[in-house]
Amino acid sequence: MDIQIFGKDSLKIKSKKTTLAVDPKSSIPKFEADVVILIDKDADATRIDDFRVSINAAGEYEVGGLKISGVTLEKDTMFVLTSENVTLLIAKASSLEKATAEKIGDYQILVINVDSDLNQSVITAMEPNVVILYGAKAKEAAKTLGKGSVSTSSKITVSEDKLPEEMDVMILA
Repeated sequence: MDIQIFGKDSLKIKSKKTTLAVDPKSSIPKFEADVVILIDKDADATRIDDFRVSINAAGEYEVGGLKISGVTLEKDTMFVLTSENVTLLIAKASSLEKATAEKIGDYQILVINVDSDLNQSVITAMEPNVVILYGAKAKEAAKTLGKGSVSTSSKITVSEDKLPEEMDVMILA
């Protein structure tokens, strides 16, 4: 699975058969995707060409073999992707502040838009193998998670057979 950042907080996630756009903004170049996931209220789906479905609410979806679950936390929604035996959570740090024990599961990969201070205990409770941070407070969040020096990249590739045993933290920028 490839995870790439566009602009400050728009993502392109590509699995074997499906491409997702997460929170495309009007400032990014247009690209093609099968699915548009809208978490931010100011996301602009018109930046994505040829998408089949736009998802902005809780529910169960399946597109091209990729299972997508939207989970509501008060007024916000976080999304769980399951593909290639990998479970990935996409959420905003501000949404995770509202998470309760029954809403938190175990995820191999966390992709977090750090739009507010990150709650370390919520992250460690999910027992992720990889935490991918992006957004305004990504570097501060890495320090909160005990990772002072973290590599920054515009694209990260993760797969089931290459997941680390201990939590690894990366920054998309």
